[in-house]
Amino acid sequence: MTRAFSAALAMSGGLLLATVGGSATLAQTTATQSDLAAEIEAGLAAARAAYAADKSDEAVAGLEATQGLIVAREGEQSPRLALPLNLLARIRIDQGRYPEALALIDRGLSVNARADPPAPVIEAGLLYDKAKAFDALGRNEDAETTARQSYDLRVVHLGPVHEKTADALNLYANALAAQGRYAEADPAYRQVLGMYEVLHGSKDFHLAIVLSNLGNALRRTGRGREASPLYRRAVSVAEVSDDPVLLAQCLTNYGWYLHTQGDGVKAEIQFRRALGLAVEVAGPDHPFTGVVHTNIGHALSDQGRYAEAEPEFARGLVLLDAGLGPDSPDVVDTLTGYAGALSALGRPGEAEPLFVRARAITTARLAPGHPDSLIEANLFAGFLLDQDRPADAIAQLRTALAALLRREQGRSDSEGGRDWRTSVRGAGPLFERQVEAAWRLAAAETRAP
Repeated sequence: MTRAFSAALAMSGGLLLATVGGSATLAQTTATQSDLAAEIEAGLAAARAAYAADKSDEAVAGLEATQGLIVAREGEQSPRLALPLNLLARIRIDQGRYPEALALIDRGLSVNARADPPAPVIEAGLLYDKAKAFDALGRNEDAETTARQSYDLRVVHLGPVHEKTADALNLYANALAAQGRYAEADPAYRQVLGMYEVLHGSKDFHLAIVLSNLGNALRRTGRGREASPLYRRAVSVAEVSDDPVLLAQCLTNYGWYLHTQGDGVKAEIQFRRALGLAVEVAGPDHPFTGVVHTNIGHALSDQGRYAEAEPEFARGLVLLDAGLGPDSPDVVDTLTGYAGALSALGRPGEAEPLFVRARAITTARLAPGHPDSLIEANLFAGFLLDQDRPADAIAQLRTALAALLRREQGRSDSEGGRDWRTSVRGAGPLFERQVEAAWRLAAAETRAP
């Protein structure tokens, strides 16, 4: 209410006294709401500052106190709860406490939906973090759907070239890649890269993870020569970013690329750098630390150092089981690597249950014909052949091929026809091994009498 309008009401006589009283009540309510909004903002700012200063307990306490304040003033369903719930969920995600984060996010989405009207930008932020939690848990289809919803909202309400829009598109591309859909992920990553370069320049830290992710997509489609410079550029950008988490991620991706190229010595160097950063930043019991332990195990196995690799795989499996759940697809690579090391150490009885568990996860959690499932089947078949069990090995391969054919038949029905070999080529490492095996068989045939 303006000062002139207040004065006019004061001079208007008795007819307006009730209106004046009502306006005073409205003004008091507005002031109370303004005070609450200021207290909430102060609480959120303090929590952000505490978390930035690595005082997570203080940040959590502050966010919970802010939620308590809102509930006391406006009740359990106040839309104002959405932001503190979202911030608390982000902390839980960073701590690897994904189920707890999902529960917080769902509550945030519920209260935000009660706003009149709901806040689309807040909804997009909650969906983005929900997709991150799904991604960490290996729930790739859920991550794809949720990240896409976040991206669509941000395009409309923040614009097509905006940092948060690019973040959501990058997460969407990650979900596609995690399902083996690298051809779809490739253009999305390139779009994100262009957006970040426009927004931040060619050397900004935002580019590092996208370069690394694009490298992963190229590597998985057999385009390693194109991927190598992207990984190296990602690491160089991350090294000057003053962000140890980013650097650890880029080192891990580059190390994995080197591992797939058979260079275990150089891969180990990258992984050990990443492990030091992971332990410092995330802690010794975080799932990401478990991933790095697993990767070190692979690098050591590449060098034939299986006795040293075994405890790395064992530690990685403990951390991933605890952080992601024993049926997460992200545990499969640890299981098969661990099994391979045990087999090489002459302990097939311990190795086979790990292969069987990996097969159960890929069958239950991945789409039929998924490249990771094909790779896992190939590794298990190789183990069975080493144990002089060719019939069992053939059964594994036939099962995997049948799933691939079903997948490609479904695609051909919906996409106008696709050669089933497309997905085999998409599983880069598997395709390379198949080509190599075919040449060995051909050479053996030509030498046969």
